[in-house]
Amino acid sequence: MEMEYPHSGIRIESTLTEKEKWFFDLQGFLVIRQAISPNELADLQNIVQDWMETDPEQMPPPTVLNKIEYGMNIVHPQYGHKAFERLAQHPNLIRMVMGLMWNRPRLFISGIQVKTKRPLDDKILMHKDHSGFEFPPGFRNPHNDYQVSNGKIYSNFVNVSFALTDVPPDMGFACVPGSHKSDIKCPSTIHLMDDDSPAITFPLNAGDAIIFSPNLIHGAKPWTADHPRITVFNRYQFSFYFNENPSYPMETHKDKISEAQYDLESVGVEEKTVVKHILAALES
Repeated sequence: MEMEYPHSGIRIESTLTEKEKWFFDLQGFLVIRQAISPNELADLQNIVQDWMETDPEQMPPPTVLNKIEYGMNIVHPQYGHKAFERLAQHPNLIRMVMGLMWNRPRLFISGIQVKTKRPLDDKILMHKDHSGFEFPPGFRNPHNDYQVSNGKIYSNFVNVSFALTDVPPDMGFACVPGSHKSDIKCPSTIHLMDDDSPAITFPLNAGDAIIFSPNLIHGAKPWTADHPRITVFNRYQFSFYFNENPSYPMETHKDKISEAQYDLESVGVEEKTVVKHILAALES
């Protein structure tokens, strides 16, 4: 049933299924198998491979390639190729993000991480994301909040992680299920690689995705596979009043993206173009 607050005009009917809502509230994440088609996956893999072999100074601005120890980061990929714009607007995944933030998602960070094999490290700490200031235990961080009421979820910060290469067991992203609702800080004496660590990992096939609350206690286990770990991270925040990354949309490069993408990256109270299309498709 549609609910509308007269003072705001926000429609908060959920675009999640009841099963998706229940699992996300229980765990703090959803694993989406074969989230993108084989053709979409192949296009993304080829683009990233080409970029990995490109001189950083030859990257299409404003897309930037930064080489780091044991890998590289590529930022603003949606401005470098339309395939990453389509990924940021992927209908099924945006549908789920909409259902977590009252149909008001704003893309505020997009990037690619390439991780290569590195030595094992037994002292990896786990953490929850925050906005430069870590609120004391018991206080809600307004930039990373999670609430449930009357069968509706409000998560004003959501990560979508796409695997562009296979992720073997016991590597890569790890989290403590259900910890997005925990008010007790993870002790610094508990490390991700400890035998008694409650964190789990997710064996993934290329093309799978994970949608998760950054309020989960999480981290990344060392990558020991022979092939690199290539992950696209798209971060969404409640568009109504949050603007943690004022660089999006990039005004001087707006010609590189579509009007719908510009809209998705903008702060505002109106429903995004991509949201309107998805709601119309669901109502038809």
